[in-house]
Amino acid sequence: MNKVVLVTGANSGIGLALCERLLCQDTEGLQLCLACRNMHRGQAARSALLTSHPEAQVALLQMDTSSISSVISAAREVRLRYNQLDYLYLNAGIMPNPRFDVKAFFKGLFSSNVITMFATGEGILTQTDGVTADGLQEVFATNLFGHFLLIRELEPVLCHADQTSHVIWTSSSNAHRSAFNVEDIQHLRGIQPYSSSKYASDLLSLALNTRYNQQVISHTRRMCCVSVSHRPASEDTDDCDAF
Repeated sequence: MNKVVLVTGANSGIGLALCERLLCQDTEGLQLCLACRNMHRGQAARSALLTSHPEAQVALLQMDTSSISSVISAAREVRLRYNQLDYLYLNAGIMPNPRFDVKAFFKGLFSSNVITMFATGEGILTQTDGVTADGLQEVFATNLFGHFLLIRELEPVLCHADQTSHVIWTSSSNAHRSAFNVEDIQHLRGIQPYSSSKYASDLLSLALNTRYNQQVISHTRRMCCVSVSHRPASEDTDDCDAF
């Protein structure tokens, strides 16, 4: 029986590289589903994958993780298409263009955080977040909440007694504890929404393990056995605007 694999943010960057790697390892044994916000780009990615792997089973799914209605609709479609989902790769994400904070830079020069500041840009690279049509902070909704909602909506095809499903969440070297505040999970008052969302994703993956135990294995990319490129502070946002 073919394994069913769903990848969000699959049409470029890490997501597309992951799909290519999966097909290289097992072209005939997979049913691969590319979940993309932009269907034109998704179709281009599907065509590229089929050019390299003509015998592969590659389907498209329209989904924008920043939109609650889009996630619910996509999850409903997945439940109709598949009886079992073996692997769910949560990769879609956005990072607002960072801006250099001169005041924070000079303040950081005389702090104990100066080495970390130069190594990662923490504290001196600020980001401006947006708000979705649902009234949520855009980075929080796209990187974290949309994926959480997707998992909950896909429980009927993830939780089977006879077979273990795997949930793999793309993390980042920018997932800093200092950027996250449990009392401000959407990062309304902060200047590092991407870092906050990624640290929250790490925490949530641990909570998912506790909730689902042996039914679903959930882990972040840094604990994942799949090897894909990982970008530093300037990474193109796990596929930034390219779902």
